[in-house]
Amino acid sequence: MMTIDCEERAQGAQVSGASREAIASLKASYCESLDAKQWDRWASLFTEDAVLQLGPSEDARVRGRAAIRRLLTRQLRGARTHHEATKPEMLEEGPGRVRAIWEMRDLVETPLYVLDGAGFYEDRYLQTREGWKISALRLHRTKVELRPKSFVMRTLLSMHARGWLSRLTPGVNRMLSEALHVGLEPG
Repeated sequence: MMTIDCEERAQGAQVSGASREAIASLKASYCESLDAKQWDRWASLFTEDAVLQLGPSEDARVRGRAAIRRLLTRQLRGARTHHEATKPEMLEEGPGRVRAIWEMRDLVETPLYVLDGAGFYEDRYLQTREGWKISALRLHRTKVELRPKSFVMRTLLSMHARGWLSRLTPGVNRMLSEALHVGLEPG
């Protein structure tokens, strides 16, 4: 369930009109180009210094458009995906700055597993000369259903659950922890 602190809600005015439509169109382009693996188009939706955070820890934070593009192209290589962002709640944070909360669902199918997730996106947008851009995006997962498709993936999940993976390959363990994280962390 998505919640927003009442103090945050009171700090900004609702976004309406052309800005709201432009931001909604930008988020639709985000989902469409991500699912179509149109990486140049997708990356162009971010500011040069954008921040992307896909998990709760600081290690899950990536800075800069080029680094964000590298991360996602690597993570989703060979995957079929479907992303949805609906029911935006947009608040103006200042001139040319908007914070939006979107309900989200995603489906990621790889040769090793199928991930069916839900939660919400917490985005920040900046109005630039080229139009609205994503300046920050944070994914909050409230549900993850992971269906392993191979013996290898079942083994990795078992090793992760028992703490063995963190001793053998900390990087793989961290990536798996971030992908499977459910719940909200402060910040």
